[in-house]
Amino acid sequence: MKPRHPRARPPRESAFELRIDKVVYGGMGLGRHEGKVVFVPFTAPGDRVRVRAVERKKNFIRASLLELLEAGPGRSQPPCPHFGKCGGCQWQHLEYERQIELKRGILQEVFHHHLPESRGLEIRMRGCPSPFGYRSRARVQLRGVGDDVHAGFFRYQSHHVEDIDECPLLVPLLNEALRSVRAARRSGSSDPGLHAVELACSVEEGTWQAAAVEDGGEEDFSDMRAASSGAEETLLRRTVGDFRYWFAPGVFFQANDALIADLVALVRDLARDAGSSAAADLFAGVGLFTLPLARQFERVVAVERSAVAADLRARNAAEAGLGNVEVVTADALKWMEAMSSMAPPAFELVLLDPPRSGAGAAVMEQLCAWAPERIVYVSCDPNTLVRDVGVAIRHYKLDHIEGIDLFPQSYHFETVVRLSHR
Repeated sequence: MKPRHPRARPPRESAFELRIDKVVYGGMGLGRHEGKVVFVPFTAPGDRVRVRAVERKKNFIRASLLELLEAGPGRSQPPCPHFGKCGGCQWQHLEYERQIELKRGILQEVFHHHLPESRGLEIRMRGCPSPFGYRSRARVQLRGVGDDVHAGFFRYQSHHVEDIDECPLLVPLLNEALRSVRAARRSGSSDPGLHAVELACSVEEGTWQAAAVEDGGEEDFSDMRAASSGAEETLLRRTVGDFRYWFAPGVFFQANDALIADLVALVRDLARDAGSSAAADLFAGVGLFTLPLARQFERVVAVERSAVAADLRARNAAEAGLGNVEVVTADALKWMEAMSSMAPPAFELVLLDPPRSGAGAAVMEQLCAWAPERIVYVSCDPNTLVRDVGVAIRHYKLDHIEGIDLFPQSYHFETVVRLSHR
């Protein structure tokens, strides 16, 4: 029998220099080396950097940053000692004005590339008045017990947990909740098998709550296992504009305290000239947009697959004195198909606020068949947004595109578009 020889390690990649030309959606800087595109995290346009390849593909290279040789414009010192290790944010090394400029450029490039019809439109990006201390909800990862507890967020491109005592993006009350969750895990008073919790708070009422997250769960709040499934003691309440909303940590509610009212006001303004008879709010959650729409339209049908969210939406509408809201607990596409099997409903406005995966081609095709006067689409991913808008563009004119930076210090942002029937 031949002796086994240890497998030879691949030779270590040599370092090389390059200039970062721009940043792309996903947060990485982009440069070029020997005819290939190179993606480097934690860099900025104009940076001259020394990097090492960590992954080589046919047309591109992923590299890690070894040294910043020359800083591009708009760099700043990250305030968080975990930046660069924690995967929660990617752009703390950039001045906030520069972040807004880059996000607007990314949004414009995505639309201009995929939808040439958008090139005549002004595309704006609305900044956040509080680029730190704005988040009132966050998903916290938990590992270990006793003195070996780690409570925080996944490290960059890893499933190892970066232990964090305080995050500069969280409102102070949520940082207090983070410390309480860690203390409970250390003392043994919480479930040692729990790997993640969704924390949410109401600053105005000074309260916070937590929901357990199923193992392997993604950022899909409709499928989260809320503690006590939305029982009274797990509820929180927030005021947004003219309305007060009950919500639970295990159902979706926007996380940016500083801009949520602006988002609602923008949607309301874009819907203002759509009519007054009937509107549909798809992926409606607890009714963030449903309630303002019910002030304009005689009838609003609000569709959401989460039963917990539907119960809260009904409660929110009732407490606001809105008797013209029809609450539907169903998957949006299945509900639309059921409605279309009878007769296409006559909605003047359809509002969409789907998860990151988007509404999907089937939903957009159903909408085109229904032919509402206006479609307002709220999206947290510009790529799935342009994919879905592209389905409707033959029947609808794109007449408004606006970004809202609900996620400062990260590459994420919200986009609101309006489509008007041709």
